[in-house]
Amino acid sequence: MPPSKEGNSSDHEGLAFDATLVKPIKRSGRRKLFVITGIAGAAVVVLALALGLGLGLGLKKTSHSSYVTTNSSFLLDPNFVVTSTPTTRYYEFVISEAVGSPDGFQRPMLVVNNQFPGPLVEVNSGDELVVNVFNQLSNGTTIHWHGQLQNGTNYMDGTNGITQCPIPPGMNFTYRFTINPNQYGTFWYHAHASTQYTDGIYGPLVIHSPSEPIYGQYDREALVILSDWYNVMSSGLLTQYLSVAGIDGSNYGGVNPGAEPPPDSGLINGKMTGSSLDLQPNLRYRLRLINMGTLTEFMFSVDSHVLSVVEADGTSLVPVDVHRVPIHVAQRYSVILTTNQTAGSYNVRAEMQTSCYKLGNPNLNTMVLATMTYGASPTTPNTQDWSDAIPSLCLDLDSTMIVPQIAMNPPNSTDIVQVFMSFQQTTESGGKQTLAFMNSTSWLADSTNPTLLQMSKAGIQTAFDSNQFVIVHDNITVVDLILNSYDDASHPFHLHGHVFWILGEGDGNYISGVSQLNTINPPRRDTLTIPGYGWIAIRFITDNPGLWAFHCHIGWHMAAGLLMQFASLPSQIQQLQIPSYLSNQCAQQSGGLVAS
Repeated sequence: MPPSKEGNSSDHEGLAFDATLVKPIKRSGRRKLFVITGIAGAAVVVLALALGLGLGLGLKKTSHSSYVTTNSSFLLDPNFVVTSTPTTRYYEFVISEAVGSPDGFQRPMLVVNNQFPGPLVEVNSGDELVVNVFNQLSNGTTIHWHGQLQNGTNYMDGTNGITQCPIPPGMNFTYRFTINPNQYGTFWYHAHASTQYTDGIYGPLVIHSPSEPIYGQYDREALVILSDWYNVMSSGLLTQYLSVAGIDGSNYGGVNPGAEPPPDSGLINGKMTGSSLDLQPNLRYRLRLINMGTLTEFMFSVDSHVLSVVEADGTSLVPVDVHRVPIHVAQRYSVILTTNQTAGSYNVRAEMQTSCYKLGNPNLNTMVLATMTYGASPTTPNTQDWSDAIPSLCLDLDSTMIVPQIAMNPPNSTDIVQVFMSFQQTTESGGKQTLAFMNSTSWLADSTNPTLLQMSKAGIQTAFDSNQFVIVHDNITVVDLILNSYDDASHPFHLHGHVFWILGEGDGNYISGVSQLNTINPPRRDTLTIPGYGWIAIRFITDNPGLWAFHCHIGWHMAAGLLMQFASLPSQIQQLQIPSYLSNQCAQQSGGLVAS
């Protein structure tokens, strides 16, 4: 059966927007507009969904929740033994549907082990990690280990349509791989089938190591998980998002291409309100920040406490003190916070950067609050936010603030790949439906025949379908990937299986020999932010055999096709020991399995 867009009209039955509740609002653009074929973008309009995406759809406001979440679970156990001696760590995940109300509105959710966020996976560098995933959903699913290099185990990357087929309902899949001995820091896992992780399938992954440069510079550790939240299941929203009408109920096609559903709320550690960090005074806490959202960049801060940024996406940094940390979807930072102020309770703030949205939700409370307390009993804080203005742009920390502690200059490039990302109206729809494109390809997941299996059989001669944009390197190559954006919003992009150098970024298109690049210890990450109507240049080495996705981590955009792949060392791909149960599960697929 041919692949589909992972959503269909039956997913959205009974959901409709009332056009009388929709009104245009002014949107401030960040950069000058570039006119391209297929996108009429002379004006950008934001629509305010007057009752919000989740209101008026039969949702019940309630304090009841059937999932398990306790704030103490976000404080890491100080007795965890950090060692260079590897061991095997075994986990069991049961993926199921539950009813919950993270923001006070009851709705069905998709959860791991009846917890939200999912349970902490905690390992040391060099450990073997074994996670047996049991799928109790009515649809297929996969689990991706975000940021893990998976050298030699590309088939454990957990990417639907690329490295595996979805785990069929009622079956299990065992992920087994070794943590790279040189990898440490803050990571996470999440479903990588359609938009399922939007509904709750995600959790933290922490890798300790005595070799981590910042090890020993803190006394305790805590997790701070940031996410946006919708009051309805993502599958229905996805169907509407991909429809000719678009998410707002009218065809904005060329005027507001790719306009995503704005969220209904924001969460800190799985709650809109009530999350708390109960700490001890006069200690240095490493707060591991993870943005597990679908659309939203957050601006994180703690009242009266300076944050020392010491890690970005698993790379230890030269410490830099800030009041606020911008963190886009799928990115991670570690900050050191010292509990040396007056004993009491303080506001922990995660401001949702709504300037990144193409549609507005007037009922969205953009300032998400939690409480941090030490040296006293918890109370409602009356502390004040920092006085410096919150930037309105959805960008990373300035590159001059992201300086790796272990200096590493990239080798000279041996190949240049230039890619243009855009949202365009498709000719198949008569110019009415908007999809996302990398160059001229809008990706579709083939849930029955992933590209890894195709290449493992055919090698470098593989001829992929027209909806698969694959760059093949059969020799170890130093690639300069130049990504140009023809969209007005910023986009967080993640490259699977690699840590890359960020050489530069800027407005407009990249111009060889003119656009400035930095090759002296540039930032190293696995998730970047490309500015609206701008460019970004990264460099990486194709020394990791496999099929590796490079995609926008805004869930709606990836589902609309904003993904390409790098096929590294096909001759070695054919030597990978792909477990038979992976191929067997591909043979058991049927249409529609990955809709949430």
